[in-house]
Amino acid sequence: MSNRDPSSHAAAGITVAAIADAALTVIRASGVDGLTMRAVADRLHVRAPSLYHHVGNKSELLDLVARNAFDHFTADTTAYDELRTVDEWIELTRSGSLELRAFYADHPGLAGLIQAKATPDRDRGEGSRAELVRAQIQALVRIGVPEPDARHVFEVTARWSLAAVVADLTDDLFGEGLDLFLYGVRARLLT
Repeated sequence: MSNRDPSSHAAAGITVAAIADAALTVIRASGVDGLTMRAVADRLHVRAPSLYHHVGNKSELLDLVARNAFDHFTADTTAYDELRTVDEWIELTRSGSLELRAFYADHPGLAGLIQAKATPDRDRGEGSRAELVRAQIQALVRIGVPEPDARHVFEVTARWSLAAVVADLTDDLFGEGLDLFLYGVRARLLT
């Protein structure tokens, strides 16, 4: 039996999920600018080289965070299954946008990272983010919006919300801007 260094990735039981969780904890405490391989390793009580078995560099770490951050955001995707009208979609999207803003406020810089990593086909992947995107798009399709238009409406709505979060608007400005934006979305969907 060998005497393994307890800080090695095998001995410590480090997983990609654990790395993503630790990275998000670092972001919550220090923002995206404070995210380093060493800071994540410290959270996991290992040496930084142990992380390189799973994440090759900081760029890959940022990609991992962008893919997995929504695992910590508790959105009710089943609520979208019950929607039957554009107004219901607007109301659920409004409340979800406000919750998402609060989540991003707790994780400085994360909205900008997510915005930079956003892709039009993000609903085709795995994980809670893809499930939420799929639920929103499918709800629009179910209420009569053609799928290409539903994807476009989702993409524009998501990007506006992220941009408004990144702009660090006050609560009042964010709420008012969200209402004006969603009013425009509603008008477009009902014409």
